[in-house]
Amino acid sequence: MKDRLHRILKSLLLLGVGAIPALGQSTGTPELEWYGYVKLDASWDEALVDVGNFARWVVSPDTEDAHDSFNMTARQTRLGFRATSSSGDLRLAGRWEADFYAGVGENKNGLQLRHAYVDIMFRSGWMITAGQTSDVISPLVPATLNYTVAWWAGNVGYRRPQLRVSREVRLGKATLLLQGAASRTIGDDFASSDPGCSGSASGVPTVQALAGMSIPVGDQSLILGAWGHRGQEFIGDDLGGEDLEVESTSLGVHAQIPMGPVTLSGEGWLGSNMDDYFGGIGHGVAINRPDPRAVDGQGGWVQLGLRVQDTRLHAGLGLDDPDDDDLCPGARTRNVTGWGNLIHDVGGGLQLGLEYSYWQTRYTDLAEGASSRVQGTVIYRF
Repeated sequence: MKDRLHRILKSLLLLGVGAIPALGQSTGTPELEWYGYVKLDASWDEALVDVGNFARWVVSPDTEDAHDSFNMTARQTRLGFRATSSSGDLRLAGRWEADFYAGVGENKNGLQLRHAYVDIMFRSGWMITAGQTSDVISPLVPATLNYTVAWWAGNVGYRRPQLRVSREVRLGKATLLLQGAASRTIGDDFASSDPGCSGSASGVPTVQALAGMSIPVGDQSLILGAWGHRGQEFIGDDLGGEDLEVESTSLGVHAQIPMGPVTLSGEGWLGSNMDDYFGGIGHGVAINRPDPRAVDGQGGWVQLGLRVQDTRLHAGLGLDDPDDDDLCPGARTRNVTGWGNLIHDVGGGLQLGLEYSYWQTRYTDLAEGASSRVQGTVIYRF
């Protein structure tokens, strides 16, 4: 079955590649490797969290009576493939990946596109990335079993269509990474009659940039960097005929520091209108105010990681704190989470995981919500 699926995927890839004009002398057909995992998550929440299968924040008991809940899902299961080839002086690498967090039926989900891009690598050290993939900003990701990896609780950045240029420069033993990208602006559209997004009305793409340094430390690397983005959203006919132009911006830093068997990692950021980057606890533009405005905020996360033979352990904290003065009544004002987990490699691709997390969400004029969450996970990687 695996060989048959491999042949089908390779045939589809070769059919697509054959329609692209040659860039130079080809040195071989693309090599295809497919990968993925099956993941079952079972979770229990002490109070009502949004949205159940994963936690973003805790619902205020003033909105809905607090009660415990149990959820079980396999929607994070992923399937993808990588392809590599060369043409003249170019090295090419493509990737396609999807999970099943699309659709509404819990037992009949649809594919959700995660990655679909090609890396075009030049002998000079330059690289162009074209397609949909992770943002340039916020390059690190905490190791949570919870699907959201502390989004809306300190971690920002998602995936979107983009054209990216990267350059690595060797500085002695260190490596300097420079990246810049023009990405699709994705924003809010508050007009019920228009199913589109405000980003489609923007005249320019969003610009993202990053500068990072990687320094070898034994068999690991010390990673430091800074990043940011700037975009423009145009929201029309939502304020009684008035138009509104709102910027989306961020400035942030990241670090990954090896300390013997322990690794310390984390990020911190300041930003405005960050909802489409999973910041601001989901608040981007406060529209229901006499003076509509972008919501400013700050946040970040920190995590300790330790590997003991076939078991990895992680403990971390995350905070997302939008500015209260920018918010509307009933809005979320502060979201905090702390987590601890262990992931054990049984062998043969099988992993077992257990995670405890605590969540606390404050509101402008509602009672705060707080909840403990326990999640167990079974993963089979292939």
